Amino acid sequence: MTKEQIFVAGIQISQVMGNRKANISTAIKAITKMPGHDIYVLPELSSSGYGIKVFQELEDLAEDVHGPSFRAFSDLAKNQNCFICYSFPRRVKDGRFNISTSVVDKNGDLVANYDKWHVCSTGVCREKDYFFSGKSPFAAFNVKGIKVGLAICYDIRFPELVRKLTLEQGISLLLHPGGWPRDEGFHTWHTFVKVRAIENSIYIMSTNWAGPDNGCTAFCPPFLDGKNWKLEKLGSAPGLLSGIVDINYLNKVRQRYPYLTDRNVDMYNL
Repeated sequence: MTKEQIFVAGIQISQVMGNRKANISTAIKAITKMPGHDIYVLPELSSSGYGIKVFQELEDLAEDVHGPSFRAFSDLAKNQNCFICYSFPRRVKDGRFNISTSVVDKNGDLVANYDKWHVCSTGVCREKDYFFSGKSPFAAFNVKGIKVGLAICYDIRFPELVRKLTLEQGISLLLHPGGWPRDEGFHTWHTFVKVRAIENSIYIMSTNWAGPDNGCTAFCPPFLDGKNWKLEKLGSAPGLLSGIVDINYLNKVRQRYPYLTDRNVDMYNL
């Protein structure tokens, strides 16, 4: 692999609702079992689990940015010589909580943190009843000179965040931890991933929990031709989905399909 490529892994693990110790232990085992990737991406709320039971126990399960999840994954990243993207319920202040995602690098240092901007008011898990919308700035960081950005689950349904990460931060890869239940919106998820990837000419690693009610972690390239380049996905079982982010291919896509430079910016302010 050249310096213009990075190897990314989407980790699909089974959750134990409300058991931080068990979930972190499962994540550690999954990552150490498959070494050699530059970045590992866990699901949304990978430390606590994602569901109403967790939401009702946030006083006990929420933590700060440098809490037990950071300490566990910081040590693991140093030992495995990799970046790790993980997610947790974050205690903010005044009894408020955010859905948060952090990234630690090979030295175990925190290189990015992002609080979910868009919390959903639909589906089986009404996040707005428990969480506040995040106010954090864009989260982007470098891996081998390649710019990587963060979004969380429901964020993918709104084009502005990913577009601004692409235009203003220059990302080539979006890490997108999710907690997608198989409700009425589940089958639109991959459609949004494909659209965000194509319209911004970026790679996306979009994760989910394992299980019959979740699953289908996906990796999408910056262009889909229906043959060699297509969205790859897992089933419902626990597993790891590998993807290669190739900057040479990405640049070719942007040259051949110049969606970013063909925008009529005189007509809109974005």
